[in-house]
Amino acid sequence: MVLKRGSKIEQGYATVVEEDGINYREISEIMTQMGYDMKHSSVRNYILRTMKKFADALVKEWGIEEEDLDTEMISRSPQFQKGIGEILHVIYNYEKEDRENV
Repeated sequence: MVLKRGSKIEQGYATVVEEDGINYREISEIMTQMGYDMKHSSVRNYILRTMKKFADALVKEWGIEEEDLDTEMISRSPQFQKGIGEILHVIYNYEKEDRENV
């Protein structure tokens, strides 16, 4: 499901940058500098596909019937994306601490 340009989902846009976050265009520029020619729309698509995988995995882990939830809509939710980002940040910091203590 692709949103039309300028569309807004019920919970708001997911491209709002808070604190140390970066937006799709900035990610696109970084990827291009690294040698991966990538437009911001491609970055968005990769992120949304990854968020869908997180949503599907959580639904499966919690034993919820997939038909009962719209994981596509959940994956597009700014709140869900922010939550996944915070979890990944915590995991990264724990792993960083472990590497520094070795």
